[in-house]
Amino acid sequence: MISVKRFAANYIACQSVERLHYVEVTSGSVLNGVFPLEKELAGTSFLNGVIWVVPAALGWEVADVWSRLTAIHHQMPEASVPEMLKELIVSPVETSSTYPAVPAVGDPVSLFLIMGIRLSAAEFGANNSGGNRYVERL
Repeated sequence: MISVKRFAANYIACQSVERLHYVEVTSGSVLNGVFPLEKELAGTSFLNGVIWVVPAALGWEVADVWSRLTAIHHQMPEASVPEMLKELIVSPVETSSTYPAVPAVGDPVSLFLIMGIRLSAAEFGANNSGGNRYVERL
């Protein structure tokens, strides 16, 4: 039997960046979808921050996520974390032309929680050193 996990957050970054949504994955970390959080759902983990849904085939780790965020922050110093993620979603993945940067329903995914920093650009920039502690793999 396949179990389903749901994670809700301030923002979910998948095919777009959505506020107050939840991501649903199977026990095998296969993406079922991203849905609006319209009511409280049993078994949903509510997390403070931004969840970035990344294709598992990319093999990203916490350090990869943080390095991409800091790189885009240098290009867009006034952008908030959700604005930076919008830019990262539409930009190609430089390490592989085989895998898309945007997962589709049915794809295996990795979930990363960006937490502990304010979503504004100023707070992000102030925490640029040693920032891996602000990203957690779910």
